[in-house]
Amino acid sequence: MKLRTQLDAAATLLDEGAARSAVRMLRSSWEPELCADDLVPLYCMWVRALCDIGELDHAKTLAERAADEFPREPDVQIAVGNVYDLLGHLEPARDAFQAAIEAAPNGALQFYNLGAVLERLGDEDGAETCYREATAIETEGNTLFEASAALGALLRRTGRLEEAATVYENYLEEDPINVDLLVEHGICLSDLDAYDEAVDRFELSLTLDSDHAGAWYNLAITQYRMGRHEEALASMQCARDVDPQSPLTLAVLGSWQLARSRSPLDPACPAGQGADFDDSLANLYGALDMLRRLDGEGLSPNYAGLVCEEVFEALWQNERLGEAREVARMAGQRDWITAHMLNTLNEADHGRAPAVETFTVQARAQAAEADPASVSDELDSVSHWPSDAKGFTTGLTVLAADEDEARRYSLEYLRSLEPAPGIDFQIETVRPGGPEDLTTHEFSMQPRARGVVGVARTRAYFRL
Repeated sequence: MKLRTQLDAAATLLDEGAARSAVRMLRSSWEPELCADDLVPLYCMWVRALCDIGELDHAKTLAERAADEFPREPDVQIAVGNVYDLLGHLEPARDAFQAAIEAAPNGALQFYNLGAVLERLGDEDGAETCYREATAIETEGNTLFEASAALGALLRRTGRLEEAATVYENYLEEDPINVDLLVEHGICLSDLDAYDEAVDRFELSLTLDSDHAGAWYNLAITQYRMGRHEEALASMQCARDVDPQSPLTLAVLGSWQLARSRSPLDPACPAGQGADFDDSLANLYGALDMLRRLDGEGLSPNYAGLVCEEVFEALWQNERLGEAREVARMAGQRDWITAHMLNTLNEADHGRAPAVETFTVQARAQAAEADPASVSDELDSVSHWPSDAKGFTTGLTVLAADEDEARRYSLEYLRSLEPAPGIDFQIETVRPGGPEDLTTHEFSMQPRARGVVGVARTRAYFRL
């Protein structure tokens, strides 16, 4: 079998999910006398196959060998960058993609990949530049989909909705039935209050793919914003049906059902008498159960916080205050708690006060020194800790009248999260200042609820 035929066969195997078979085929295809035109695509596909089966160290070794042999080949540098990216080595990945651009500045893929790495490194301006370069380069007659999607998402996240809408519109002129971009455009239009146009986008998406969970979810959100609550509820139930493993969908559906159960027909109807009441609680707590199962598996803390806030707010607004506090405690134990949840609890517990100051507090929690068996028993009550952890350090942002009050609020908060008597807490430092939006003069003049208002540094667990 000629090499090109073998490469085509290996590509088919990769597309069909048979990466191990592809690796065996590619390994048997290598010969020392192969020319560069054959070796480069062989190396690149072999690296991809090794990545697909999770053998990243072997993929790294092979990619670096290929780069030593062909340092000016853009495809090889892209392969190297992809491996480093998968390993979490972002700076070397950035350097490899930059080398690919230097070797072939007319390639959209290397610009897109560099932008994705720069965005993860926190360089949003550099990422935007790369995404725009990638979208300006036609690939096989079309703009690179991934670059348009990434640029639109970055612009939306930074509040530049009109620019994001233009990016989506430009791409859809070339590919008007790309379902994912239709949904992203619809989300953007909904955020711009262009609700009818957004609904049109989502309905077209569902005509093309009736099982697109994102289209159903965002159609529901848009219908709810339009005041079409019954239609929104039906659409969110469809979103749940096509993707029953989405915590956010369950949380929002449960929130709407709980609100509806209070008074589906009669405003005087007390909570718990509506037809949706049992379903609402099952969905709300089901969303939290899903988060717990996903914890430690690459779950985004921001996404988890969004889900927890939705559940918390539904319970709090429906006067299930004790349950809402338990949700906040669970979220706080995992650094998923949001500013809104903290502010709600602070107002309820401390009220509002003028002339507050912002403090950053560094704290430490540790299992008390005692008989090893009793310490083990105490740690059983903090099952959210890693199995071998004996404590953690964290940083908190606190609004208080002075340092002593900031210290007190911090200890109260930490003890509420970790009520086990065998846990000792220490405040290591208290210093004035915090996030810029909390320290402006205008803010300092406004009455605000005192207490812990944010996590300045996520938990770092330690072992003894």
